[in-house]
Amino acid sequence: MRNMRIRIVSNLLVIGFIKSALLSASTFASDKAPFKYVWGTAHHILPKTHSDESGYFSLCEGNDGRIYVGTAKYNHNAYLVEFDPVTTEQRIVIDAHKACELDAKGYAAQAKIHTRNFVGPSGIIYVGTKQGYAKEGDNSKYPGGYLITYDPRNDKSSNLGMPYKEQGIADVVADEDRGLIYVVTCEDQHWMKYNVTTKKFTEIGPILTPYATTLVSADGKAHALTKDFHLATYDPSTGKVIERKIEINGKQFIRPNKSAIPTWNLATNGHTAWLIIMNDAALISINLSSKINKVTGLNHGPMLEGEGPDSRSALTIAPDGKIYTLISVKNKTGFGNHRLHHLCRYDPIEKIHEDLGVLAVKNPDFFNFNPVNGKKPPWSHGYHTLPDGTLTPLHNHMALIAGRDNTLYATIIYPFTLLKIDTYKKQPDAPSPSKKYFQKIHQQLDRVEKNLPQLTALGELAAERYDKGGLIGFHWFGTTLEQELIGRSGGLMHIGFDRPWKEKKLRTDEEKAQDIAVLAWDSDPKPNELKRLQNIKDSGQYLLGFGSKRNPNLAKHIKLCDSWVDSDTEAKDLSPGKLNHVMNAVSGWVWMAEFIAAHTRKGRMPPVWKSWVMKDGRAWSDRFFRKTKYHKEFSVPPIQEGVLGKEYLHRIRSQLSALENTQSPAIHQFAKTIAAEKRAGRRTLVASSGHMVMNYVGKFSDSMWADNVEVHENLESQLNNFKKKSTRDGLVLRLGYFGLSNKIDALFKEKKNRVLLMTAENPLPEFSSYLNYPERVDLGLAFGDACVPIEGYPISLFPPSGVVKAVAYEALNIEILDDLKN
Repeated sequence: MRNMRIRIVSNLLVIGFIKSALLSASTFASDKAPFKYVWGTAHHILPKTHSDESGYFSLCEGNDGRIYVGTAKYNHNAYLVEFDPVTTEQRIVIDAHKACELDAKGYAAQAKIHTRNFVGPSGIIYVGTKQGYAKEGDNSKYPGGYLITYDPRNDKSSNLGMPYKEQGIADVVADEDRGLIYVVTCEDQHWMKYNVTTKKFTEIGPILTPYATTLVSADGKAHALTKDFHLATYDPSTGKVIERKIEINGKQFIRPNKSAIPTWNLATNGHTAWLIIMNDAALISINLSSKINKVTGLNHGPMLEGEGPDSRSALTIAPDGKIYTLISVKNKTGFGNHRLHHLCRYDPIEKIHEDLGVLAVKNPDFFNFNPVNGKKPPWSHGYHTLPDGTLTPLHNHMALIAGRDNTLYATIIYPFTLLKIDTYKKQPDAPSPSKKYFQKIHQQLDRVEKNLPQLTALGELAAERYDKGGLIGFHWFGTTLEQELIGRSGGLMHIGFDRPWKEKKLRTDEEKAQDIAVLAWDSDPKPNELKRLQNIKDSGQYLLGFGSKRNPNLAKHIKLCDSWVDSDTEAKDLSPGKLNHVMNAVSGWVWMAEFIAAHTRKGRMPPVWKSWVMKDGRAWSDRFFRKTKYHKEFSVPPIQEGVLGKEYLHRIRSQLSALENTQSPAIHQFAKTIAAEKRAGRRTLVASSGHMVMNYVGKFSDSMWADNVEVHENLESQLNNFKKKSTRDGLVLRLGYFGLSNKIDALFKEKKNRVLLMTAENPLPEFSSYLNYPERVDLGLAFGDACVPIEGYPISLFPPSGVVKAVAYEALNIEILDDLKN
């Protein structure tokens, strides 16, 4: 997109401009700007991910609240970078060439992620790659761009293929409910459709306008602007496309010139498109639901007055419905020169335009602009200093989004910058009980990370004992960690004293002396447990305990253990919500991560489970269970201390943030329903499944309203037990796992139960009944569960589901208790 980038190739021009800017700054330092400033904090995008300090429109906020930015590394590769607004840390989440198994250089490389990132309800991020520019003498041929997804739930990128040979990808939008992905190619603007089920691309419509983007309206229809600025509408229910002229204020909408690049977004009502053209500051609305042969729209006037308006994919609609855009105009104020980038806002209810001010950088030292050996850093010419010393963008902004809390993020090039603007951030409401609980969980996750040195040391100790023939196992005290660590997707396969990698009778006394007993307490110990603990100690096993040192009733138990991992929770662990079972599970998995990593540093990799929900899960188990201590067929590079534990914590933070951000309204509604049931004198039956649930559902403060009954579709005894315990027309909370078994759904229907469903996705037809419950709480788990990939191993490690489910349930519980209290 050559006309969208400004390159200054003359060093003399750059140096002259710098001298002029510095002179202006010193001469007019006392002057006051004749316009307001919009202050933002600048963050330099990872330097190794771009070549010319450049990127395009690739910007989005994930369900987890992290920001994702696509980059351009000409002649080499393209990347998607994750930015954490809390820590400001950045990391690569898509390496385009790695995802597509490519190594081409020059013009044949996938040089850009240019598409506006699309985030589906699942949290999956959809992008596409594009060609760069051929240098003189480069005769390589560009093969075509690739459709790539990134799933933050399991940290995986996937290549879905090439929509159109020799064409890059300019836009990607997914309709996850219908299993469709819409793609616009470039440079010829073919409108394509990808069917997720058949995994095939087909062309669906007319040639579109350059840099066209697809909008999917609330009725499921896809819309795009054609080369003639008509509206093309594709109806997936009929497979047909219609093309209609657009009238704005009664006049036909036409493309006035080649620089008329449209940017549009869908309003919260699901049928109004708000649009601005790159070189025209007028804000336009288009009624996508127009039923007549022509489509109608309105011109709402200019967002900004000024000469030479330029708005580059920088229109966004905030959660409150207000429309923000960036527009640069020539600086005719007499205060400095060149161009000024204004943030503008339009309120569609009040019909008010506002020029909020000129972008300004709070932290001008975010990048070292200082000359080295008389030369400015390459590609650092995209900012200038105004007479009052304010650093402001000069050439191009490239994208703008509004986050769910109304924080604005913009990208600026030269150097490639993410500008965070929190001036218009929504002031949070008083935190609800579940909000406080989520906050406490994140504080505890930070505490676990600070405890990584201990967990790493314990991982190394356990790996050494395992290598000498020791087993890690449990004595079944009835706590959650025992159930959480055994038999889990991505968890150690040979864990449990009855699950050695060879026949039990062949184990020597020396090997048994290396055994580690894992013990955990979610609450006060039972009366007989101290005696049992002493007996285990006397048997010679190493005792590794988990629980709160602040609970005085555990003092003697802590002394008997060889090592203790402190959950550091309140002695009674009831306020603002129960934490022990969650934090013991998190610490257990971080310890297990460091155990695996310790093996890799010795050139070893013990087998882990692959989920049995996967087609080849049982075959994987049959291949290695009770047979293989270490893999011979896989070579995993050494993983340094603390790295794998941090990766697991990173995924858990992401999963829990996405749960809070997207599912809190549903959790609150479930709480109201259950509280009302309790007030009516009726209890709620929790039909639970999974590993930890039997040790916390109905066991603690939730016992006020909940009765637990385990229901797994493959156990007839549990199905029969549910039939006995459930009442006709009774309220049932299904605390599920992945999807909803059709067999269990039929059981609910037979009993005419009123069902509140908490579960995650499942693509298998026999578990598809969850789709009949649109008001469900989506646990947001990726199918297959395990969430931490490592190099050299074909499956991911460590499941988040036990932790996420426990947090979701406790968040629901404390909202119910608060409702009943009030």
